[in-house]
Amino acid sequence: MKPDLCSVSFSGDGLPNSPKIIADKINSLDNLTTIKQDIYSVGGIVDELENKFSKILNKEKSIFLPTGTMANHFAIRELSGSNSKALVQEQSHIYQDSGDTLQTISGINLIPLGLNSSFFTIDEIKDIIHKNSISRVPKNIGCISIESPVRRQKGQILTIEYLQELHDFAKENNIKLHLDAARLYMMTSASKIPIHEYTKYFDTVYCSLWKYFGAPWGAILAGDSKLISNMFNTRRMFGGSIPNSSLNAALILSNLEGFEDKMNDSYDNGLKLFNELNKTDKFNILIRDNHSNVFEMEYKSTDDYSKLRNHLIKNDIFLPDLNAENYGIINNSNYVDIRINISILNKSIKEIYNAFIGA
Repeated sequence: MKPDLCSVSFSGDGLPNSPKIIADKINSLDNLTTIKQDIYSVGGIVDELENKFSKILNKEKSIFLPTGTMANHFAIRELSGSNSKALVQEQSHIYQDSGDTLQTISGINLIPLGLNSSFFTIDEIKDIIHKNSISRVPKNIGCISIESPVRRQKGQILTIEYLQELHDFAKENNIKLHLDAARLYMMTSASKIPIHEYTKYFDTVYCSLWKYFGAPWGAILAGDSKLISNMFNTRRMFGGSIPNSSLNAALILSNLEGFEDKMNDSYDNGLKLFNELNKTDKFNILIRDNHSNVFEMEYKSTDDYSKLRNHLIKNDIFLPDLNAENYGIINNSNYVDIRINISILNKSIKEIYNAFIGA
C-alpha cells in the first residue's frame, strides 16, 4: 500500500507524486484548455511563473529550468566569471551529488569547506584566499555557494546572523554569493523568517519547484536582470529549453497560491504532534535547534518499528521504509528520519496522535 493525496506521509518534502497522480492533476486543472503555451520554455504561462517567483524571491528576474543541478551550475558558472574557483560546503548537494558537473563542463574547481558540517567559518575562507594569493598560479575566488537547509545534515538551517556575516565579508572581498535553497519553504516555515530576509544576502537564489508543487520536474533561478537574461542562451546550449513546459508550469502555479501558509501550518502541527508524543514513554523524537522539517525518531528494534509502521498504514499514515535509499544521509543507530510536509494537514493532530499511541 502506498500513500495517496489523502494520506499523511512522514517521508519526503511534498505530497506523493506518482505518474497517475500527476496525470489526474493535469486533467483537473481549471485552465487546461486555456493555458498559454510556451515555445522551448519561453513565453506563455512560463513567463507568468517566472514573474511570480521573481516577486517571491525579491529578485529582478527569474528563469525556469528543468533541474536544481542545472540551476546551481548556471548560477556558479555565471557568478564566477573568469575565475575558476568557487567555495562550497563539503556536505552540499552541488559538491556531493551533482556528478562533478561544474568541474567537468565549466572548468570551475569547487573547493569544499566545513568537513562533515553544515557550514564553514569566515576564517576558513580567509585561509583559502591567503593560500591562493601566495600560489605560483594565483586564482581569485569567484563565488561562494551556500546550501540551506543542508540535506545531508538533517535539514539544518544556517542562521540569518551567519548569512549576514558571510554577505558582508563577500561584499568586502568582491566575491559573489549563491543560495541553494532547494528546500526554501522548509526553511522559512521552521524559522518564521520571511523569504526575502534570506534572499537579500545573495546574488542568485535557486528554489526547487517539483518538491512542493505537484509537478514532475522544475527549478527556478533568480537574480538581477542582466545576469539571468544571459542564461536563456546558456539554457539552450545545455539542452535545458524543454519544447513544451506549459503543463508543468500550470501545475506549479495551481498549487502555489496559499502554499506558504499551508507549509507554516504543517510545520506548527508537526512540531506540536512530536512534542505531545515525546510526553509519553513510547516515543523519543529529537527536536534540534536550527533544523527545518527533518526530525529523528528513535525505535527499539526493527521489529518494533515494522509493527508501528504497519499499524499506522492501516490508519492511512505512512512512516519511512527503513530499507529505502537515503542518498548519502547517515542515520544514527536506531533512529529514522521523519519529515513534515503539507500531507500532515490531511488529518487532525488528535487523529494522528491517537494512531501513534494506539500502536
